[in-house]
Amino acid sequence: MIRNMETGSITFQDGSICNYKMIASKRRTMAVSVTKEGEVIVRLPFHVSAAAGHRLVVDNRDWIYKQLWKIHTKLGEKKEFHFVHGASVLLFGTSVLLLVSEDPLKKKDTVRETKEGILVTVTLISEGPEYEERIREALKLWYRKRAKTYLEEKTAWWANKMKVDYERIAIRDQATRWGSCSGKGNLNFNWRLVLLPEELADYVVVHELAHRFHMNHSRQFWSVVDHELPDYIERRKALANWGEKLFGIY
Repeated sequence: MIRNMETGSITFQDGSICNYKMIASKRRTMAVSVTKEGEVIVRLPFHVSAAAGHRLVVDNRDWIYKQLWKIHTKLGEKKEFHFVHGASVLLFGTSVLLLVSEDPLKKKDTVRETKEGILVTVTLISEGPEYEERIREALKLWYRKRAKTYLEEKTAWWANKMKVDYERIAIRDQATRWGSCSGKGNLNFNWRLVLLPEELADYVVVHELAHRFHMNHSRQFWSVVDHELPDYIERRKALANWGEKLFGIY
């Protein structure tokens, strides 16, 4: 039996060292996971030995390294990206110039699309993290408004084509999910869909509408998706790649 919160370490091929902790609980199987913060956790049943937990980590060494590499890369990209004048931001899968101006006389921060790019006008004249956060929040609010109209129109079009109904649509700020469908037919979409190429937003909409036929991911469900989007597998893979780039920055 292991002591709860027992720790260990493993060395990867590149010489880097990874620390991990083991947690015993009332579970039947062993499992290893990597949190969003890059913490490696091994969960074991009470009756399993610490040695078995160490072997599990060794057996999954390559997978753990890959997950940690993704997390560190994402954190690095987040640190390097700044919401400042001249930066490139996304809209419908295309890079657009971010323009920033200051106007202390304005009552609130505003955002509008111009021929040159997306113009954010803030009432605060400053610099640093607080200034960037003001720009980011103003931009995110504008994105959400664009996403609402965009996704409402897109959903109505696909629902008509698929001959299916739904209830309300809500635009969410979800950390990892692109969309969801409740048993009552309410649809939730991530506002970040407005950042993606249109064909990927189409995939998410069709995916959630397909749940109106099957509230699962059975073969019948995927058959519905395939009928509308025969290349849905490629779209799904592309969506995962975009997600790794976007979440954490926007």
